[in-house]
Amino acid sequence: MTNILNDAGRETSSPGTELSENQAKTEKERLIEELQLITEERNDLRDRLRFLTERSMKNRPHFRPNPYYEDLERMEEAVMSILHNLEMENTEIHENSHKLKKEITFSRNLLSQLLMENTCRKKLVPLKQESKEVHLDCALNQKYLVDFNKKDKDQQRPDPASSGLRKCKRAGIGHTPVRELPEE
Repeated sequence: MTNILNDAGRETSSPGTELSENQAKTEKERLIEELQLITEERNDLRDRLRFLTERSMKNRPHFRPNPYYEDLERMEEAVMSILHNLEMENTEIHENSHKLKKEITFSRNLLSQLLMENTCRKKLVPLKQESKEVHLDCALNQKYLVDFNKKDKDQQRPDPASSGLRKCKRAGIGHTPVRELPEE
């Protein structure tokens, strides 16, 4: 805008200046439009850059790591190491616990078997005594039977010729005596 001021304070314009004012206006509008387009393009490029850099901050060439972020990474590594150690200890403790449960079960079963055997022995002692008494009674009864058979034979000795006992003895047929059991 070129305005020419007169000494008297009046403004005069020439046809040449009007043209330059119109040209200046159009140039100004053109520059404003161009500036708006450049600003829009810059904002679009900035958005694209932000999108790309937010996906992976470490891949940015101008990335300067934050010291707090590095401290956090070190702390995370330490915590992960502690967590791994705890998991390994937990696994080991679980295995030891399982082994101890097996041993406890074995011990309980062994104890119950020992108690059962002890109870059976306690019950077996009177049964053995009773069995000895029964064997003794049986042996006595057998001895009485043998003695009774001997007495009976002595009393009933018939004439061998008349009874035919001699014929039976020769054939292997006849009275078989009761065996005696050995005494304990």
